[in-house]
Amino acid sequence: SEHSFVCHVLNFTTLLYTIKFEVHTMRNLLCQCQRVVQTNTPLDYLSVDQDFNTIYGSYNNEIVNLNIEKKEVTLHHALDDIEAKISDIHWLPSHRALFVVVNATTLALFHPDTTNLEEVAAIDEGVSCAEWAPDDGVCAIVTEAGNLMLISEEFDCIKSVNARPEDFGSEHQTQVGWGSKETQFHGSAGKAASQQPVFSTPTPVSHTDTLETRVSWRGDGQYFAVSTVDTRDDNQFRVIRMWTREGVHTSTNEPTPGLEDSLCWRPSGNLVTSTATHNEQHQVVFMERNGLRHGEFPLTLSAANTAVNNTLWNSSSNVLAVVYEGEKQCHVMLYTASNYTWQLKQHYTYDSSSITFMWDPLDEFRFHLALSDRYICYQLTSRVLTCSNTTTLVIDNKQVNTTPMSTMCIPPPMSYSQLVTPSTCNTVSCHGDDAWLICNDRTFQRFNKVSYTPPGETAPDESYSLETEFPLESYAEIRHPLMISPTKAFCVTLVNDVDAILTLELSDKEVFVASCMTLEDHATVANMVRHPESGTVVVQMYSGELFELNDGMLEPWGNEAMRECSVFSEMLLAVFKEEMVVIGRTNDNHLFMDTRLWSYDCTSFSLHKTHLLLTSNSHTLTCVDLDQPSRVARNAEGVVDTGIRTLERGSRLVISDPDTSRVILQMPRGNLELIHPRPLLLTYLSKLIDNVQYTKVFEAVRKHRVNMNFIFDYHPEQFLARLPEVLDQVTGQHMELFVAELSAEDTTFTMYSFMVAQSPAPTDKVKTVCKALIDTISTENAVSWLNTLTSCYVKTEDFATGLAQLKTHHAAHPSESEAAIKYMLVLTDDEALFNHALGTYDLELVLLVAQHTQKDPKEYMQTLTELGELEENYRKFRIDQHLGRFPLALSSLVHCPGRFEEVCEFVTKHSLHSAALGHYPLGSEEYKTLGRSFAEELRGKGCLEEAGVLFGQCGELAECLACLRLTSQSHLALAVAAQLGMSSDHVTGLAEQLADNLKRDNNHREAGRLYNTYCDDPDEAVEALCEGGLYSEALEVSQTRKRVDLIANIMNALKMEAETTLSLLVEKKELVDKLSARILVVREKRSLAGEDEMEDMEHSDLYSDTTSLTATSHTSSSSTSSRRSAKSAKGRKKQEMKKYSLKEGSKFEYFAIQEAYKGVMTFLNLKEHPIRDMVNIMLLQGLREEARQVAAAQQGLVELVNRNVEGVWPPAKPLLGGEEVEEEVEPVSYPPEKAKVGAINLKQFAMH
Repeated sequence: SEHSFVCHVLNFTTLLYTIKFEVHTMRNLLCQCQRVVQTNTPLDYLSVDQDFNTIYGSYNNEIVNLNIEKKEVTLHHALDDIEAKISDIHWLPSHRALFVVVNATTLALFHPDTTNLEEVAAIDEGVSCAEWAPDDGVCAIVTEAGNLMLISEEFDCIKSVNARPEDFGSEHQTQVGWGSKETQFHGSAGKAASQQPVFSTPTPVSHTDTLETRVSWRGDGQYFAVSTVDTRDDNQFRVIRMWTREGVHTSTNEPTPGLEDSLCWRPSGNLVTSTATHNEQHQVVFMERNGLRHGEFPLTLSAANTAVNNTLWNSSSNVLAVVYEGEKQCHVMLYTASNYTWQLKQHYTYDSSSITFMWDPLDEFRFHLALSDRYICYQLTSRVLTCSNTTTLVIDNKQVNTTPMSTMCIPPPMSYSQLVTPSTCNTVSCHGDDAWLICNDRTFQRFNKVSYTPPGETAPDESYSLETEFPLESYAEIRHPLMISPTKAFCVTLVNDVDAILTLELSDKEVFVASCMTLEDHATVANMVRHPESGTVVVQMYSGELFELNDGMLEPWGNEAMRECSVFSEMLLAVFKEEMVVIGRTNDNHLFMDTRLWSYDCTSFSLHKTHLLLTSNSHTLTCVDLDQPSRVARNAEGVVDTGIRTLERGSRLVISDPDTSRVILQMPRGNLELIHPRPLLLTYLSKLIDNVQYTKVFEAVRKHRVNMNFIFDYHPEQFLARLPEVLDQVTGQHMELFVAELSAEDTTFTMYSFMVAQSPAPTDKVKTVCKALIDTISTENAVSWLNTLTSCYVKTEDFATGLAQLKTHHAAHPSESEAAIKYMLVLTDDEALFNHALGTYDLELVLLVAQHTQKDPKEYMQTLTELGELEENYRKFRIDQHLGRFPLALSSLVHCPGRFEEVCEFVTKHSLHSAALGHYPLGSEEYKTLGRSFAEELRGKGCLEEAGVLFGQCGELAECLACLRLTSQSHLALAVAAQLGMSSDHVTGLAEQLADNLKRDNNHREAGRLYNTYCDDPDEAVEALCEGGLYSEALEVSQTRKRVDLIANIMNALKMEAETTLSLLVEKKELVDKLSARILVVREKRSLAGEDEMEDMEHSDLYSDTTSLTATSHTSSSSTSSRRSAKSAKGRKKQEMKKYSLKEGSKFEYFAIQEAYKGVMTFLNLKEHPIRDMVNIMLLQGLREEARQVAAAQQGLVELVNRNVEGVWPPAKPLLGGEEVEEEVEPVSYPPEKAKVGAINLKQFAMH
């Protein structure tokens, strides 16, 4: 339904305002700039043209235009009737005209372009109050006759009803009998709240009530409130009624004593605001849409001398302005709230008898003010004030709440201490631990050692009044105070309505003006900041220009491009790339460094010593490393750097401690959160390591769950060189955790890659560190570090040495040794440690370890007893056999006399022939027996070459030759044959058999040699050589043997090979042309698909710090696991090759093209020498045309491949940060080197 849709819109709007526009309690409202236009007459009404930022005002019968830049007032129109009076104005964007109510009866439109006043309607009953909806679609008018009229933007009457109905409204409250007020829980108000009187009937109006009718709309324009004075039984009382946009009366306010005429509905929609008097004291009261009270807070001024003119919310619902009006003075007070606590942030006092106040409809921190003789435009800003970088200062009326955030984190509205001033404090300036508090009456309060102020209210150390030789206007505010030293400061104020920079000096309890520099050309100061170390002062004008303040003179800052800088709501100076730069944030959340835009979405920022911190509307905290700008890369949102952390929605930065890694954020509801961002924490740890403060390092690493490898990886040389000093600073528990977490991974290259190590890490880090610890502890009191020693031995898997060390200390320190054994059992399995102890062959040590395991003595006592009764070597054999250490068991067994048969059985069972042969001398009977057995086993497995050699070692030459003749070891076999004295016929038969084996193994050159030398068969030799492509060697055999007839056979084979090679080169050329064209299409599709994936990518939160992410990967190095396929290596390779399918549209087509192209390049490199030999022989034999075709085809293919290789593997694209990265693909196919085939010079053969 329409009603439910409106409710959903309201809820969304309320949530939006709560999230985006909440002014946090830790921030202060400060006056950024103040521009004055002399009007000489009071302006009754103000209105703003939002499109052109034009300000209109009215006085009696005149409409004027206010030009802030030129400080001029232009008369637009004056009514013909001098006695006529304009009673309201409002700018209507749809008509491009000013809505004007004349004489409270006539509705008109004033067109500024033509200066014509067009009457559009008449209200005979008279207009008591008129208010347009925020969307300018409906105007609510209350007539003097007591009727409520709703008119459209075309001035048609939508509805007219009685503005003072006697019923409660359509949403009348129903009592369901859940108990009376006296029986309900009242929270902190206590039982006394139940005894407060309940006003069921309206009370008379307050004596400060003007009896005027007020109308206020809700921010979404669906509801509005009407405050009227009703009369009943000759008594007047004020009533607030809620109405819908359609003119339906929904509810009436709960009767409130002393209710006044001020009225404003908070734009976010949750509260209706008004004021009331109680015991001669003003207070702001809140009501819900159903009319029920929703709290209140008292105001500071007494109701006896002043009256509340109005209460007004700014467009973002985060600042409430209370406007007072007195006989001689007017006041404007600005309040903010968080954690249900209201704080007075600004108090302005004016010597004027009238005041007109209006918030700017677009800029949430700008308001317009009209006094008796001038118009003032204020621009506010919201900032965190700090002293000594970490002590926060929060202004609250006549006190400033201070909290040293470097040592504590106290949520507002509480604080560590309060600085009390005699009048309302408007701004603060600090220098070190000294603070100047500037009050609204221009008095200065000085406080020393603000960071160490004891709890409780503290009076100022000194109080000073401002003395000057020239008069300051009563409305001129002291803005941008900037302490240069404890006795000198700069500030900005108005002198003759023009901004002036004053130099203030402290002397004899007075603050006097040492110099005054008036700005020309109507320049207005928007910001003034100072760098704490260099003392540089930079001033920004409202036009955006930047100047440096030097010796009372303004000099242009930077180059001419700085004149186009945006106006910052917050600004500071920082050193970036060894240059001083201005960092500022605008009202539209753009972050600039000088004129460079760094972020499009910065909601707050803070400067650390080495990092720039900024939050965004995407609820992340970004840390930009200022010392290493080359590591900063950018994305579409702004800056992405060494660390991004997800935050709670609406979080804002309060402070960042430059000396530590503490960062304080404030949530929208007001509570504080202390975090330690990873980049800041690691920078802090690196400084501690550089200063050899390892106690703090280990405590911080353990507290924040940083990977302990960083302690060593950051500065390995220092850690090893100063290890004794490290051990003196840390506890055994810290060192045990450090050793337990040691790994071969260098964290400065993986999870903490944004940190640059001070020295390279050793190759074998774990063993190096553990060895250094063992050596150092051995020279110290080793007993107190037994657990650390145990950790080192376990980490290096040297259990034997570790257990031996524990046994050594057991006699003198049994309790410590047994505790170390228990600790070792924590680090490893019971059974594994028992086996390691058993592997030392020390049965006493085994028993000592076994007593602390979960083993039942029945499991090991009998075994240990039996082992103790055996001979030493045989006991070692039994132990090693039990532990599966078969080579060691064999070594012990061979030293046992009379057990050679058991040796043979053990060797055969566990296939330890190679190890067994090493224990016996060559030629011994034992060696021959084991050798023959091993050779038979090898022959059975098909390892004929190894079996033949082993038979030869054992003197079995016949068996040796029987094995070798079946292999391709022709030289070895012929040598054994000669050793056996075989006849020439047998040698010829052996050579033929060996040649056949060689041809089978593609060793045609050796096969041809055997045929030619041992078999005396040149025909077979030439055939074998031609089959292997060795045409030059075949030609040599035919010539040396005087067999000219074999040359014809060689040439026939050569021609066939040339035809095959030529067709293969042509086929490869066609493939290269196809691949080069296809990869362009595939790459374009990949780029389009990559853009779509980036658009669909969602933000993901970071893991905990023990699994910190690297800068280029979303996989934690400490939690990565892989699953191996159960397939064989051949199966996996076959499955892998299936990915590289050249089928168009396949998933890995891009990589398949690269692999195919790489195959062509490999083919060319392999065929280089065979083709060259082929061409040379064909030229020698007169086959010039065939040789030319093959050489030309090879040369053309080589040039084509080398020309297109960069198109297949494009060069890597550099990031904005200047570093090149490889394209992220899966799997990556790297380009091989270009085909380096030497092209044949055909000219020398006259073949061109």
